[in-house]
Amino acid sequence: MNAFDRSFERKEAVQKSAEILRDMGTAFFPLDVYELLSAFGKQINLVPYAMLRKNAEPKPEIETEPKVSPQMMSKDGFCTRVPDALFQYGNEYVEGSIWYIYYNDTAWESRIRFTLMHELGHITLSHHHRLHADTLTGMDNSPEYKAADRQADLFSINLLAPAPAVYRILKEHGFSYIKQKADWQLTDPHAPFLRNLGSVPNPEVLVMTAFGLSQPAANIRLKELTSELEVWKQIDPKLYMLAENLPFRAGWFCWVCHTRRRTTSAYCPGCGKGLHYEFKDFGKFPRPVMGLRDNGQFEFCSVCGNKDYPENAKFCPICGNPVVNECENAVQTDGDFIRSGMEIIRGTHRCRPGDIYCGTCGVLTAFGRKHGPRENMWLSTLSGDRCRIIGTNYPEIIPTNEGKLLECPVCRSSKTMRDGRYCAECKQLLQNVCVYDGKSSHSCGANDRYCCICGKPTIFYQSGWLPEYTDTNEFSKLRKAEKHSVKGQTPRLMIQPNGEICDI
Repeated sequence: MNAFDRSFERKEAVQKSAEILRDMGTAFFPLDVYELLSAFGKQINLVPYAMLRKNAEPKPEIETEPKVSPQMMSKDGFCTRVPDALFQYGNEYVEGSIWYIYYNDTAWESRIRFTLMHELGHITLSHHHRLHADTLTGMDNSPEYKAADRQADLFSINLLAPAPAVYRILKEHGFSYIKQKADWQLTDPHAPFLRNLGSVPNPEVLVMTAFGLSQPAANIRLKELTSELEVWKQIDPKLYMLAENLPFRAGWFCWVCHTRRRTTSAYCPGCGKGLHYEFKDFGKFPRPVMGLRDNGQFEFCSVCGNKDYPENAKFCPICGNPVVNECENAVQTDGDFIRSGMEIIRGTHRCRPGDIYCGTCGVLTAFGRKHGPRENMWLSTLSGDRCRIIGTNYPEIIPTNEGKLLECPVCRSSKTMRDGRYCAECKQLLQNVCVYDGKSSHSCGANDRYCCICGKPTIFYQSGWLPEYTDTNEFSKLRKAEKHSVKGQTPRLMIQPNGEICDI
């Protein structure tokens, strides 16, 4: 190792990348590089090559914007510094250096991501200051620049794909490093993520997809992972754990219906198929799913958000949708099972909210039968319907006391007859029941729109005494609460002359 390699060491690059992951409050991988750079405000400015080719650079908000000539342009990108500048940061003007990152916008997105973080490495590792240059282009033959460029590469790969996070995803899929073969191979066929997968994943594809890397970058990451882990173990253990435990947006999805795979289920809950999955990143997290009560009921209704129903309820008394999801109760052959001649027993499995098919046996669920496999009410529609992510309580419209009406909903009389079942004035039935084929079936609560046993509408609801749940203030508040963004604000960061990053 020469003097320059010791000056621009690997540990410094790893430490700085881990600190930025912490300071940015990174929530998941792949890293949002544009949001990260926006945290520095006008101190770091992005300029695509397309703007330079058209000779139409953006109008500078700062008079000290550098002049760029075509000779300065490298294949992927470069960075220029304007020292001792006054730049606007929010409502304040701050004194310090500003940088312009120019990048090749015709490259693959994965290459652009790496380039942008490489240039950020030059900035945060103070390479311009240490090399006494406002731009690092044209220094390719300098040994000191080559060492700094290698350090910027190390910074970029450890920011985009930290070694602890890469090691974790490989271990979850049963891979270990075989030193004799210098390769990552499957050594644990019973690893958690391999359950019900049906195929052996490719470690290179896992890393490319989970972290948004190009194939060459993913290949280098795998080859150098073991040595990089040793460096990570030398820094603050809290930073190591932070990088190791960050979640991945990518995952295994059904190639038929794109439902996220459940490792404990042999069949896809979206379409009933099994062992047909692809590792994908669709650019967003799957829709959140509420949990189950101890008795298998939903925590709240998946359609109207109602949280109030009895322990024996199978349907929501507010909207009539299932609050228990289970397989159909039958013994027969159908679908893929006809070809194999297999018989399956249904009705023995409780399923999660929103499952169209049972993950245990692959047959249609109560929720799937209610709404249809292609009309899953957990998915977004043009009308704006969506799954509930929080619950609510709907108030009583008809006042009661221990389940009994305080007054007749028609004439408002409090006088009753026949053990309180009828109004003494207008002879109106005061007991709410569900209606099936014109006949009463089950006794229901006075404010139940639907029977919680069979899901049929009640006579009080059909008589118009109970309004549609969508017309209530509670449902309006529920929708407004769900539209409220829970995404945290991007932190405001500033780079000091020595490369240290502070929060302002």
